[in-house]
Order: sequence, then C-alpha cells, then structure tokens
Amino acid sequence: EAELMFDVLQDEWDSFLQSVDEGLLTADEQLPGGKMADGLNPDCLFTDARSGKYVSFGPSGQKLLLLEASRDLLEARSVQVLVVSFGGVEGAQLWLEQTGCTFEMLLDPQRKVYRSFGLGASYAKVMKFSCLLHYSEYRTANIDFPDFPPRLLEDLYQMGGDFLLDDSGKVLLSHPSKSPLDRPGLTDVLQAAAAGKH
Repeated sequence: EAELMFDVLQDEWDSFLQSVDEGLLTADEQLPGGKMADGLNPDCLFTDARSGKYVSFGPSGQKLLLLEASRDLLEARSVQVLVVSFGGVEGAQLWLEQTGCTFEMLLDPQRKVYRSFGLGASYAKVMKFSCLLHYSEYRTANIDFPDFPPRLLEDLYQMGGDFLLDDSGKVLLSHPSKSPLDRPGLTDVLQAAAAGKH
C-alpha cells in the first residue's frame, strides 16, 4: 500500500510539473521552424570560463564533447572534453573551483549553441520526482552540491546534452538529455569517435 501511495504521489507531482511546462511554454522542444544543427559553426564565439576572453572553436583540431568522463581513456582516443555552460564568468569560475573540474570550459551566454543543438528548458524534466529522489540520495550520502550565492544562480531548468564533434565541427554523436541525469555511456562516445575516423 505504501508503494502504491508513492507511485500516486510521483504521478501527481510529475503531472503538475508537466502543466507548469505547458503553461510557461518550456517543454524542452526544438523551437518552431528550427532544426537541430549537424555541425558547429566555426565562427561561433564563446567566452573562456577561466580567462574571460572571447574564443572561437575554429578548425583547431579539437573534438568538442559535452561529457564528463575518463580523461585518460578519451585522450588516448584523441578526444578532448570541453564543458559548455550558458552562465557568466564569475559563476563558472566558482563552479570550476568547487567541483575541481580540470576540463576546459567555454561559455555560451546567449545560448546560441544550446538552441542550435535543440536544447530547451523544462521544469518537468529537471524537477521530476525521480530526479529529486536521486538528489536526496546524494544528501544522505553526504555528497555536497556546489554552493552558489543567489546572485550567481542561473537558469536551473536549462536542459543539457552531450555532443561529439570531429575536427571540422561535424556532429558524430548527438545526445540531448531527457533529464539532468541522462548521459550517454562512455562506450557510445568511443564508438562514435572511432566511426568518425573512418
């Protein structure tokens, strides 16, 4: 009976969030008339999160991958990890410091790349019952989240994704996240990287 009540509560919560998404038009869908990019424009400007300077991706021989994974294994396959965020320099630097992330981070404050890859926002997907339950398990395991002052908090409902690009900016793997916890497996990334070399 407790399990049935839990399922009912979960369904009611997720249904409520879906109605919030519909009311605010934040259903994490591609904008009308748009299509997902099959590559990254080399002229696209980012802000380097550590230096605050503008940089372009360009034909630099780097492979863009929005994925935190095993650095050694990826670098052995010539895959470079870049974290892309929409936030500001101060918040990004604080996040890098608090998480200990050593990957390069670029900022896309106007979310041009986010939109070109079809990444919308969703209250329902971010605040979904199963996600909240998962995050509560972090707390019971004494796993801390980064501590941001309220003035630096950005859009919590922006959905992310993981993308693997080749040297020319062509998309080899596209994985828009269905929830904040949805990430491709390392095997999928390495297979896409290997297939892209042929």
